[in-house]
Amino acid sequence: MTDRNRRSIPAAVLGVLAIALSGCAGFDVSTGSQPSSAPVDAVPPAVPDATKPTTPTAAAASPSAPVASASAADVVLRQDWASAALVDVSTGETFRIADHAGEVIILETMAIWCTNCRAQQRDVKTALQGLPAVSVTYIVLDVDPNEDGPSLAIYRERNGFEGRYAVAGSVVARALAAEFGDQVLNPPSTPIVFIGTDGRVTLTEFGHKSPDELVALARVHGA
Repeated sequence: MTDRNRRSIPAAVLGVLAIALSGCAGFDVSTGSQPSSAPVDAVPPAVPDATKPTTPTAAAASPSAPVASASAADVVLRQDWASAALVDVSTGETFRIADHAGEVIILETMAIWCTNCRAQQRDVKTALQGLPAVSVTYIVLDVDPNEDGPSLAIYRERNGFEGRYAVAGSVVARALAAEFGDQVLNPPSTPIVFIGTDGRVTLTEFGHKSPDELVALARVHGA
């Protein structure tokens, strides 16, 4: 085609040709070349090497966080026997079992004349040596209505026993029997109640408990 014929092609026709060429699979009309279908800077996805062990992420490797337990300040003992006032025969201080909520409380009922009680208290003393003193409180209540505070104080000192000793009195004795049954007021059966750090109250089986059994029970209740 001569230059004259080339120049005679209408401009409208040239525009149609340009549009058609530009729509053909990304054809570059400025260079007349067909570009690659992938961008220049595209990086192919990494293929894991089956010969190398994979390392779990921190979230997958770490165990789930334990459920937070209630703090000691949140534990409240509202039972009548826990909220009644008692007198520590060694110090004369007035206290309540509920004052020790949030600790492991070992609660024992007894009488001065009870030889089974004395043997049980010796084993509790041994068990306390294997438990953290800051988190375990031992409370002993004399449930014999014929015994008094001064006699109980002498009994405690003479035997070298530890813990808070108090005379239960009729109000506390009745409250204990109402919740646990009359046998809790029978000293020779060596009744022991555990109160856990979460406020859980457990009357243990009647009968003598060894130091190992007492330690195990204390730990189950949070010691």
